[in-house]
Amino acid sequence: MRKIMTVALAALLAGACSQEATAPATDLALAYQAEAIAANIATTTETRHEDWLRRLFAALRNSDDPEAQACLAEARSLAQQARAAFEAGDRELGRQLLRDSFLKVLCAVVEVFPNAPERTGAAVDQAIDRIEERLGDREAPRIRAILAHVKELRVQANEALTAGNKVQALALNVRAIQILHRLVGHFRDGHRDHDEVADAEMEAVSF
Repeated sequence: MRKIMTVALAALLAGACSQEATAPATDLALAYQAEAIAANIATTTETRHEDWLRRLFAALRNSDDPEAQACLAEARSLAQQARAAFEAGDRELGRQLLRDSFLKVLCAVVEVFPNAPERTGAAVDQAIDRIEERLGDREAPRIRAILAHVKELRVQANEALTAGNKVQALALNVRAIQILHRLVGHFRDGHRDHDEVADAEMEAVSF
């Protein structure tokens, strides 16, 4: 029975991007569908931060780009400082150092993939459009509130890009992708600070 239920759930998530709803769905079911859409787009466009890190290190193995290497060296140093801060019991400093470390990773990404901010922004916009199409005229207030916040992040990202801050634009777009990629958790657990949760998940990725 458990295997049947698992297969059924997998089929639901896999088909969320191509099947039309034939009956009223609960908000939780809609959240699962929305998350599946975002995950599918992030995977097919390789806009998940895990994909960037994988491609980044693959590119660096065949490149001596000094700027990217410098960014990664700083990222590793900051990550080590963060671990020391956590071990010393200073969680606030540890979290700030992890944030700084992750920004340095994104700095390296921008050096190797200069169009990363634009690509990620386009992926987020595509996901939002597909999710809103899936929602149709249903109210789903909690899901729509999350989407509204993601749209705010996109506005901020475009403003950063216009100002010439590609790293900040990329950071905001990656945060938006992460929120959509974990939309069910944000919906189910009623997170008040979506940014904090998304950042903690991203910063936990080892590089």
